[in-house]
Amino acid sequence: MKIALINPSPIDTTGINEATIYPPIGLAYLASSLREAGFNDVSIIDANILKIDNKKVLEALKKLSPGVVGVHLNVILGRSGVELCKMIKKKLNCTLVVGGPLTSSSPHRILELSGADVAVIGEGEHTIVDICLGKNYEDIKGIALINNGKLVMNDPRPLIDDLDTIPLPAYDLLPPLKLYKSRARKKPVGVIMTSRGCPYQCTFCNASVFGKRFRSRSPENVMKEINLLINDYHIKQLDVLDDNFTLDIERAEKILDLIISSKKKIKINLQNGVRADKVNEHIINKMKLAGVFKAGIGIESGDLETLKMIKKSLSLNKVKEAIKMFRKKGIITVGFFILGFPNETKETIEKTINFALEANPTIASFCLLLPFPGTEIHKELKEMNALKDENLLFYDSGFYADKLYHRTHGLTEEELLNYQNVAYKKFNFRPRKILETITTIRSPGELVWIMKAALPLLKNIARVKK
Repeated sequence: MKIALINPSPIDTTGINEATIYPPIGLAYLASSLREAGFNDVSIIDANILKIDNKKVLEALKKLSPGVVGVHLNVILGRSGVELCKMIKKKLNCTLVVGGPLTSSSPHRILELSGADVAVIGEGEHTIVDICLGKNYEDIKGIALINNGKLVMNDPRPLIDDLDTIPLPAYDLLPPLKLYKSRARKKPVGVIMTSRGCPYQCTFCNASVFGKRFRSRSPENVMKEINLLINDYHIKQLDVLDDNFTLDIERAEKILDLIISSKKKIKINLQNGVRADKVNEHIINKMKLAGVFKAGIGIESGDLETLKMIKKSLSLNKVKEAIKMFRKKGIITVGFFILGFPNETKETIEKTINFALEANPTIASFCLLLPFPGTEIHKELKEMNALKDENLLFYDSGFYADKLYHRTHGLTEEELLNYQNVAYKKFNFRPRKILETITTIRSPGELVWIMKAALPLLKNIARVKK
């Protein structure tokens, strides 16, 4: 039986960070699990990076004639993905499976809208194998389906405790790694996830797939994948996509030690960030020796009351200390901030901007809050009658667009969007900061990335109202 896994293209979506587009590593994990189970004819179509619309995807599927099609859905890909599902159900004779964070958060509505036969809830490696093996749906944990108009939710599938048991991602089924985009000090760039799950309780975070329990791969298993990426795919940079790479500092150190001892000369980007209270000088020194040149830090707000409200248990002093330690080793830091929490006011935004200036990461990102379905903050906003459309599933704009999906207490949408641009202008577009950013560039790839990332911001700050 042929199996096709699809990452849709968000063709109608604006405000996406086009400078950074990563491979659909989740689909590559599903593909490798299917192969291990004996399915040898598995395909991945990444319509996102290939920039192909649903019509072309459908044409490709007709040629493949798969027995099972799996479609990944999140709030950004959702509208396009659901439309693709409808086309597949109309034109192809196959079992249609949907998965991803949006499916896990809103299975009933996704099944109704897409017409899919079955939805995968949570981690999908074992579940997709059971589906493709043709097991009776009532015997498969971790799925949902509609039967006689009613949602049937099977028992949840337990999280995978031993991540080393999952076969390494099927990178060979993805488009060439050189097509994907990130801040590349060296190319091609590979990606890796060394852990899953986050034990923290941030109200804005969607943990519907990997859950709240932290699980990690062994350092040896991680190094096996790094060697595969270097030897077979010739990567020269590794972007780590963990939510919490240093949560277990001892394990993270062992991974860095293995990279150092291997003498692999690669650059490492801790893209998704590390917690400021889960680093120290010792591990940052090892990061530098291993090749880390950039690390993100999730800060969210410079207002203490906001941090309490969103259950972000983080000391702002720890943030400043971490940035200083990274700076001491010459590692670029990106401070991630979010604007638009329910209590947001002019004063809270000014506190956030002032803290960013004081802490002084190399770059600051001021994203807009996206109240993902299934998150605690989405439920809170719904109870407050602050969602513009409480039934909305698909967000046609990302973190960097000129649109909000909720209302805040202290600011109008226009005011908040203007303050977002003010934040970027005050922090990233000061002459001294521009000069510092330029001095961090070490390759043409980095220059291209910075220009692509900065261009939409420049257009917006030109419209800042005094």
